[in-house]
Amino acid sequence: MKTMRITKEHENHYREHGYAVVDSFCEADELTAALKNFDEVVPGWAEFAKDPSGSRPEYFSSPFPDQRGIPHFPYKGDALNRLTFHSELSRFATLMGEGEEMYCEQSHLTYKATGQSPKQGNVDQHMHLDYGNHTLAYPPDVPKFWQTAFLYYFTDVTLDCGPTAVCSKKYYPERILFPRHYSPEARPEIYDNEVKVVCPAGSLLIYGMRTFHRGTAITGTSHARLGMFVTYAPKACRWMGIVGWPVSAGKKEFHEWVVGASVSERSLIGFPEPGHEFWTEETLDGVAARFSGIDMTPYRDS
Repeated sequence: MKTMRITKEHENHYREHGYAVVDSFCEADELTAALKNFDEVVPGWAEFAKDPSGSRPEYFSSPFPDQRGIPHFPYKGDALNRLTFHSELSRFATLMGEGEEMYCEQSHLTYKATGQSPKQGNVDQHMHLDYGNHTLAYPPDVPKFWQTAFLYYFTDVTLDCGPTAVCSKKYYPERILFPRHYSPEARPEIYDNEVKVVCPAGSLLIYGMRTFHRGTAITGTSHARLGMFVTYAPKACRWMGIVGWPVSAGKKEFHEWVVGASVSERSLIGFPEPGHEFWTEETLDGVAARFSGIDMTPYRDS
């Protein structure tokens, strides 16, 4: 039986406060592989994180050539893709969603360092809620409509290394959470009661669309922080999702991932599941032609 990395204690904390921190979520080999993979996707950043006094890596001050100027799933290699679909993430999101089927609506890398501009992310953000670009509607306090966000930290996070700040939902008990941005002057109690997520490499922050949080700037003289955002949303809610995966479908990495992925992994990004009425002789042959090498047996058999 697999050991649950997100425990009942994490679940209870999440329900009470709107967030939870899982220290050392990644096993040592997973973290090593993730960092190696990170360097394949964004050259030089993993090495730079070890010694930020060295030469600046690629994309230090320029946008990455992908959606929104940041690297998105699918990634070169396997480690980051595997962590995107780690069974604990979908299990916890489904648990919080009271059994609703989930899909992965976000997976992108984050990297920031001393010397980067605010435009590149090294900035003290205002406290905010993420629903602004994750749903066309509003995040109700109804579990079946909950989206669950996860932030992996692949490097140690110290107080001067840009820790994420989160605030327990008990400090903003109002029924309607709007506006979704507040300055320190407008809502000092949210800032006064924030918790900065200081944790070892391989840890995981879990939060929701109704959780006030903010990114903080790196204040140390020589630091870098690497991570990955992953978010799951109810599959039935087509109004949710920060990106559209079809825009990435033409990438070589996407083709390789689709061919090598399991049926359940494909379903987690919205691919039609076996038995869906979408599948006909035409669509079966069309997908097989588009993604050469894919095993269509599960779809044909259904």
